[in-house]
Amino acid sequence: MDGLAGFKRLFAFLVAQAGLLLACAAYLAYVAIHHSAQSDLAAAGAFALVFTASSLLVLRYAWPIGTNGVELFWGTSVKLHIERLLQPALVLGALAMLASAMFLLLANDTYLARAIEILLTAIAIGAPLAISCLLMISAVRRLRAYRRSLELMAANDRAGEVLERVRVSINSEAGNSDTTVRPSPQGFTFAGLTSRPWHDVQDFPWVKAFEDSIDEIAGEFEAVSKRHKDEIHAYKYAGLEGDFWKSFQFVTRHREIPECEAMCPKTTALLKTIPHYPSFRDAMFSILDGGGVIQPHRDVSNVFLTMHLPLIAPGNGFIEVGGLRREWRKGEAMIFDSSYHHQAQNNSDEVRVVLLVDFLHPELTPEEAAWIAASRL
Repeated sequence: MDGLAGFKRLFAFLVAQAGLLLACAAYLAYVAIHHSAQSDLAAAGAFALVFTASSLLVLRYAWPIGTNGVELFWGTSVKLHIERLLQPALVLGALAMLASAMFLLLANDTYLARAIEILLTAIAIGAPLAISCLLMISAVRRLRAYRRSLELMAANDRAGEVLERVRVSINSEAGNSDTTVRPSPQGFTFAGLTSRPWHDVQDFPWVKAFEDSIDEIAGEFEAVSKRHKDEIHAYKYAGLEGDFWKSFQFVTRHREIPECEAMCPKTTALLKTIPHYPSFRDAMFSILDGGGVIQPHRDVSNVFLTMHLPLIAPGNGFIEVGGLRREWRKGEAMIFDSSYHHQAQNNSDEVRVVLLVDFLHPELTPEEAAWIAASRL
């Protein structure tokens, strides 16, 4: 989450650079005036020029460190301007300073040497300073437009929901959210798959049969919770502390668990209608105890989408994916991409239960799906 933070860092560096360039110009002017009537003008001037050239080179090689990995809401062209204009200007300025220092020493204190020194110094400092100022003007304009957009949003979003995606995007860019809206799967990333935090359930025809069978699926869960509690285990996830998240697994890592499937024939039959069954990351009853909080995290790879079919939804809870929050409602399926940052909270005193299925992305071909299964992604 380096949007506005990255912008502010680069803007501050531009301001600091402009200040340093002006300080170098003032230093050179001081040396020229202070030593104008002294015999050591050439040596003092050359030293000042070499020192200034070193400063320009330090600035040149500091920029790649500051811009590396930065995602700018300011505009990608800014990084190109820095790389193609500002950094070369700093290098050429340093070379001009060094050339001026050598000429000053060789020509000693002559009017020609002074004139060349002044010309080269003006170009060496003036060019990067002018580029820095233009970039700062661009940044200020972008920031003013951003603030005007906030005012517009406040005027148009009286209900607090009309511009939900705008709001969460701003919070993410400003670093005011504990999740990021950027698609950023860990591990293996499959090329060309449509990426969005939430998917439209209507795009998955097989989901309706699950929703129509909600009572039967919920009944099978109730039977399991009463007669087969020993098959319900704490769900282990890296970075998750506590045992408030539990599961009853049907499929895990492309592997069926026949003994559990036999206990829930209706649910199992429905799972087999999902394309590429049993190539799932997980298919399970997911149980979140009252007060349970699943901290923001993102799952490995973008080849899976996740369905939540709420069986017990006590209210006062939510799941948030890519900054967009939804509430569980019994019988209303939800499909999302868990490679985005997501989190969940059950703020009630009762358990929340969903049928959770991590199924293969529908845009994968049968051959690609077979490769994924063989690769155990």
